[in-house]
Amino acid sequence: MILTLAIVVLVVVVSLPILLFGGTHLYRAFRLRQNDPDDIQTVRTASDGLVEFTGTAAELNGTVTGKYSEQECLAYAWEHQDRDAGNTGDNRESNYHLEDNGTEGKPFYVRDETGTVAVDPTGANIYGEEDEWKNRERIHTERRIEADDRLHVYGHKQDIVQRREGLGTESTYVGSNTHGMGKLEKIRTRPHLAVGHILGISSDLHVTVGDESDAIKRFGFIGAFFTALGLVQFVVAGLVIFASL
Repeated sequence: MILTLAIVVLVVVVSLPILLFGGTHLYRAFRLRQNDPDDIQTVRTASDGLVEFTGTAAELNGTVTGKYSEQECLAYAWEHQDRDAGNTGDNRESNYHLEDNGTEGKPFYVRDETGTVAVDPTGANIYGEEDEWKNRERIHTERRIEADDRLHVYGHKQDIVQRREGLGTESTYVGSNTHGMGKLEKIRTRPHLAVGHILGISSDLHVTVGDESDAIKRFGFIGAFFTALGLVQFVVAGLVIFASL
């Protein structure tokens, strides 16, 4: 009885949030597949809210230097993985763990044939080609957004009420609504993404280097991975409960 109760609690606390996180990403992939991106003129004139568009990146307020590559770019995401204590093997997945990660960048423009809109990458999930630097003690990775990159952006369009640093005279921008919140506040605001909040991959601003199909593949892969992981945990929990009866 105690074992069964413990497994039920584990499923509710761990497996269900994993399934919700995976399902949310699969739903996003489905929504993106069903709807074409808006042109930027439509984005600029739309009411505040979630928008999807594609375009070409251009400098707005200078550049930043990549943490590991030391290359100039508009924004970048980085990860630092450390070697597990006492581990002497060479298998990456089992020997290293994520120690820290983050996103750095300055607001930049995204342009298409209809207009230009500013994007603030602060706190964004940035997807694209990944550079890696690895030795026996650590792994560093970096994904960059550079001028003239083709981008797919999925985030919140917001009108600027007060002047924001780095956005110049822009009256509208696309960014994150949750950046600056602590993990607990994010969980209260979007509990279905609790796993992502804990892992630091739950931003409501997604910038993909590529087009819409690349974004769909990314959402679909993340969704399928976490959904499968949650389902496996459910099956294992069910088998353990059945065996204990």
